[in-house]
Amino acid sequence: MSAGSLVIIESPAKARTLRGYLGGDFEIVASMGHVRDLPRQRLGVSTDSGFKPQYTILPEKRSTIEDLRRIAKKYDTIYLAADPDREGEAICWHLSELLKRDGVKFKRLKFNEITKDAVLGSLKKAGEIDMDLVDAQQARRVMDRLVGYRISPYLWRAISSGLSAGRVQSVALRLVQEREDQIASFVPVEYWPVKARFGQGGEEVSTTLVRIAGKRADGDRHAPGSKEEVDLLLPGIRAESWTLSSIERREATLRPLPPFITSTLQQGASSTLGLSPSRTMSLAQELYEGMDIGGEHSGLITYMRTDSVRIAPEAQQAAREFLEAAFGPGMLPPTPRRFRSSSGSQDAHEAIRPTDPARTPEMLKGRIPDQHLRLYGLIWRRFTASQASDAIVDRTAVTFTGGVYEFRATGEALRSRGFLTIDPGQASIESPMPGSLAEGRAGLLDVTAEQCFTKPPSRFTEAGLVAEMKKLGIGRPSTYVSIIDTIRKRSYVVLSEKRLRPTELGTATVRLLVDLFPAIFETSFTASMEEMLDSVASGGTSYEEAVSRLQEPLELSLKSAVENLGRVRSGLSRQTGEKCPQCGSPLLLKPGRFGSYLSCSDYPSCRFRKSAETAVDSGRKCPDCGSPLVFRTGRFGRYLGCSGAACRHTEPAPTGVACPEEGCSGELVERRSKKGRIFYSCSRFPECRHASWRKPVARRCERCGFPYLEETAKGLMCPSCRKPAGNS
Repeated sequence: MSAGSLVIIESPAKARTLRGYLGGDFEIVASMGHVRDLPRQRLGVSTDSGFKPQYTILPEKRSTIEDLRRIAKKYDTIYLAADPDREGEAICWHLSELLKRDGVKFKRLKFNEITKDAVLGSLKKAGEIDMDLVDAQQARRVMDRLVGYRISPYLWRAISSGLSAGRVQSVALRLVQEREDQIASFVPVEYWPVKARFGQGGEEVSTTLVRIAGKRADGDRHAPGSKEEVDLLLPGIRAESWTLSSIERREATLRPLPPFITSTLQQGASSTLGLSPSRTMSLAQELYEGMDIGGEHSGLITYMRTDSVRIAPEAQQAAREFLEAAFGPGMLPPTPRRFRSSSGSQDAHEAIRPTDPARTPEMLKGRIPDQHLRLYGLIWRRFTASQASDAIVDRTAVTFTGGVYEFRATGEALRSRGFLTIDPGQASIESPMPGSLAEGRAGLLDVTAEQCFTKPPSRFTEAGLVAEMKKLGIGRPSTYVSIIDTIRKRSYVVLSEKRLRPTELGTATVRLLVDLFPAIFETSFTASMEEMLDSVASGGTSYEEAVSRLQEPLELSLKSAVENLGRVRSGLSRQTGEKCPQCGSPLLLKPGRFGSYLSCSDYPSCRFRKSAETAVDSGRKCPDCGSPLVFRTGRFGRYLGCSGAACRHTEPAPTGVACPEEGCSGELVERRSKKGRIFYSCSRFPECRHASWRKPVARRCERCGFPYLEETAKGLMCPSCRKPAGNS
């Protein structure tokens, strides 16, 4: 046996970091994430013997397991150091099951941050694998498998083969669809807010009508509702004599927000940095695993999958020491600030914070990539501000009175910046009120009213959907990104103008699932299942009890679904008024996996079907038969297909933008990566390897002359000089 011990970590990046901390007595290897799972082609769960899962080694990990077994034979002590959550605990258990042999001892390493002190400290406290956490993860996986394998066939029979139902993903899709239904059924209401400008002593104040004869007259519910009302109202306002009847001044205290948790980090990164939740978590993972800083590989933030705002006392003390050194004792609150997590939070990990608050974003500028720096800065400012002193604001409210009418305005003056010195984006301060105002006569300068209409609720952004799932108790920090990625990859939703919109397929799918299985895809039931999994993780509920709690309503729903499938399936079809060209029976419009299609009502006797998608001519000819090439949509997105009935020629969808590489005659076309992400590359690939993730636009850069611009979250940008369009 070799001297020392073996440490198995998930990723090579973490392995590099740990090698610098543990020295030559430890061999450190990476498992590259999950190594075992339920079989891909069968249920893999023994429903008649306690829901025992039947695991198989992932095909792509067989060589990894062989290497790990060969290395593990040399050691009697093996430390398992996957991420400190249920998923990481399950990975450790799977590894121990695959590598176990007589005489070997497994120890579990857990650290919330990858720093030298944290890693060495966890080594001293290495314990056993927590089987409660493993059972919670197994229960989640088995629940998902039971729902997917037993309900998905109903989608195949009603819509199309290859579709899939998910226990949590389908509920997320339901939220998106219900928001779309709210938008479709929304009826706008007209209202006319009344604004007035008053003058006193050379100062002007803009106000809003708030009361008429003591009754509310502001907002979309109380303001005048028509031009006729306004036309009757304005002459009376102009005819009144006006006084500044009251000036109310008070001090207000603004307190900082708590440090980020997973859901709020994704929301903050989306609104501030324009990052998707998946990109946010990818960058955060790399900050957590460690980056090279001055020759040392160190973790920069704590573990990023958490729903707790708890902060370790030593981290609070480090933040206070930094604040006092950088800003003076006036920046410190009297006692360390503590925050309360929302109900239902697991509190297994701290909030997301920098591993060292003294490592400011300015210190890392030029030493880590820009996107990582921007996200680190967001996390650093939020955490550091959370431990700083309050901001103090002087608020002034003035009321102008004339007869039965009252107009009101407010203003703010920042007396003490406090935490806003560090994170000014946390609060928006109104303009201050003129200081020379005094109670007494005032003059009406003008009064106007503007027609407005109430607006429907907005579609969810990806981060907004995460916030809604968090509020309803659906999903957990480690699952938010995968839930959204799944419904996007299955083409149930699309991202349009950075907001989620259900596709025709998504609408048909969720309507069928909710109609056939109302109990399973109810938000409250899904949230109760999450609570049950939390109970398994804490040891309060057994694995078998948790899964059986899902199995009972699932069995009842399956029985009723058999009876109702025909009714629901027919409800998804619509009469077209057209006749089948083969047998003359009526043609029906049905939802399909790749869009609506026309199908003969005499199916299966007559199998005629064709796409209902309107073919858009591309203006190009098929190189094989000369027929027009038209845009079509398939499982991998848009493409060009031959309109000839007997020709199957296809091409990637063109963008109309020529390849910018010198001497290349190709053009940029739309493609899809192995992970389903759209990118744009030269049509002459692999001869020309020009590619970009951003959509090209045929417009020359005014600054540097580059032949095209790219669409970004903030508008068009030149990929060459990296400047926004229009800047010169």
